[in-house]
Amino acid sequence: MQNATSIRAYYCGALAALRHVEARRPTGRRFGADADARWSSFRGDLTTADRIDLLIRDADAQWPGAFGARNVFARRAVAEDEPFGVGWQPLDPVDAEDVWRAETSRSAATDVRAAIDAVAAAWALTLGTTAVGAIGPADKLVVAGPSAIAAVLAAFSVGQDLDWGDQVVVVATPPGHRQLGALGAALLNVATPALLLTSADTTSTSGKRRVIVSDDADEGDARRARELGTEAGVTG
Repeated sequence: MQNATSIRAYYCGALAALRHVEARRPTGRRFGADADARWSSFRGDLTTADRIDLLIRDADAQWPGAFGARNVFARRAVAEDEPFGVGWQPLDPVDAEDVWRAETSRSAATDVRAAIDAVAAAWALTLGTTAVGAIGPADKLVVAGPSAIAAVLAAFSVGQDLDWGDQVVVVATPPGHRQLGALGAALLNVATPALLLTSADTTSTSGKRRVIVSDDADEGDARRARELGTEAGVTG
């Protein structure tokens, strides 16, 4: 659902994640005094809302599909290389100033788990503990629920020889759940995103997959994840 509350949550989550990836390898062009000075020198009539959208466009090009609203809100009619699309309603200038000040006044998350928690907090999601077990390079997973997505992302962040894009399918329909799944490639700093589906998506997957569903999964997402596991041959 796309409304003023969810749009604000989306932007807060995107900025929290972007501040983490920028802190991981600072460039000085997104946040900080140098970035502020450059923005002031050419902003003209642009607002802070425009600045945030430009940052998201830039990040979405670096990690395709990770930051744009298209994936978070499952805007299927929008081109894959377009983060927002026609009809998108950005933050109004007052809200944008408030979001920018709030997000940049906090310390950036220093690890993947802290970044995940910051994104979840933007959506008022309380993440629980989900057991994922050992994950090896040959394992294929289908994941549903924000706590499960968070646990698998955290496991991949410390795992060896794991491939997020090749090994993971995320089933997520609510936009907050989808943002966690979409941001995976950026948080892990890998080029290929996981396949991100909604409960209504009829896409099939190949190979045996272990199903990891947390208690906070949307009912339809949990059902679809288990269906995908059954279709492909459940393991674990």
